[in-house]
Amino acid sequence: MPSPLLVSAATIAEAYVPVLIMLLVALGFAVANLILSWVIGRRKPSAVKLEPYECGVPTVGSARQQVNVRFYLVALLFLLFDMEIIYIITWAVAVRANAGVAGFVPYGMAVMGIYMAILLVGLLYEWKKGALTWN
Repeated sequence: MPSPLLVSAATIAEAYVPVLIMLLVALGFAVANLILSWVIGRRKPSAVKLEPYECGVPTVGSARQQVNVRFYLVALLFLLFDMEIIYIITWAVAVRANAGVAGFVPYGMAVMGIYMAILLVGLLYEWKKGALTWN
């Protein structure tokens, strides 16, 4: 009796043919749209069309002005704590799926407790440094 883990190359190829067809259709559609817009599109540049677009607001001042570093800090903090949610959800799914395994739930809880403690230390550090207060 052959092992169920051994799968022939033909079976693998058969499974991925629809995915390959979908990728080719999507790529063809994108390329066709780009070529079509280039062929039939109007090209009448004007001073207004050549200006950089800033949310519909006319540009004021130089593009070289400095931006407060707090904007970047807030964005990085958002990304950091937003990405942590992905890991927490993955952890919760893994703990639930392996709840029947002896000793896995206490181990999973201990690992997540350490992980949350590290996050809490980072959050308290940012709070102490004033990264979360906006003047």
